[in-house]
Amino acid sequence: MTGPPRPPRRRRRLIAVACVAVVATMTACGRDAAPDSLFESAGYHVRGDTVFYLRGFPGKASQVDGADAASFAPLDRTFAKDRSTVYVDGRPLPEANPDSFVLLDRPDFAKDDGHVYQRDTVLSDDPTNFELLDGNLAKDGRAVYSSDGRVLSDDPTHFSIVSDTDYYLFTKDDRTVHVNGNPIVGADPATFRVLKGGYSRDGANVFYGTDRIADADVPSFDALEGPFARDDRHGYWMGTPIRDADGATFHVLNADFECAADATHAFYRDDVIVDADPRSFPSGHAVTGCSEKSVFFAP
Repeated sequence: MTGPPRPPRRRRRLIAVACVAVVATMTACGRDAAPDSLFESAGYHVRGDTVFYLRGFPGKASQVDGADAASFAPLDRTFAKDRSTVYVDGRPLPEANPDSFVLLDRPDFAKDDGHVYQRDTVLSDDPTNFELLDGNLAKDGRAVYSSDGRVLSDDPTHFSIVSDTDYYLFTKDDRTVHVNGNPIVGADPATFRVLKGGYSRDGANVFYGTDRIADADVPSFDALEGPFARDDRHGYWMGTPIRDADGATFHVLNADFECAADATHAFYRDDVIVDADPRSFPSGHAVTGCSEKSVFFAP
């Protein structure tokens, strides 16, 4: 099998010369040309005497006005500095000191000798006592901060993280208990503890998320799998008593599909599954799912 005919020798020489010229032109232009997000990573790029900030694809590059290319140092894709200025997202960060400016061990956080920054916002004026906490929290000598920079507590000395599991972040100080940054009104920090999932309690009350479960029997209350719980009187779904559910026999069938039962009823979330009688369920067959109308079993 033969390939396509080759062009005449003179034509091949002209093509080669043209290709070399194109490559040389591209190389020469590339030294000073603005970066392109189609080919280059987002962040800072120095081209000769010019500094560019390139936004992620399909973003465009903009010149960082006033930047000193000779001393310019990108710190990551967000922050950079030169001999006189700190930059964030390609813009000067007012009052930041480039001589003491350093990144912290969390994206978008940095500090100098006078401030702590969360991207382009001054989060704290106490860098000496500033520290990053679990749960995307932070604190200094005066306050504890949520992940969005809001003050979560003005009592950093007595602040603690109670639990950070199952998508629920429970915290407390001497006066207030929070879940995911929201206060649990009436919860006693001294006796507060997390049960499971969104359920918690103190010495007198049971809570789901931020809400007190008004009729819960505190001594017998037990958080089960997923959003289910029980006490001696009720079965619960997401902190709400399930109508007709017998707490003494209430149990979870499949937490992933939110199926539960007591001795005589089956439930999908907080609704009775009509005509589903647990006494007739096939023995030894796991429940694989349910709906408002049916319960499904493994073969």
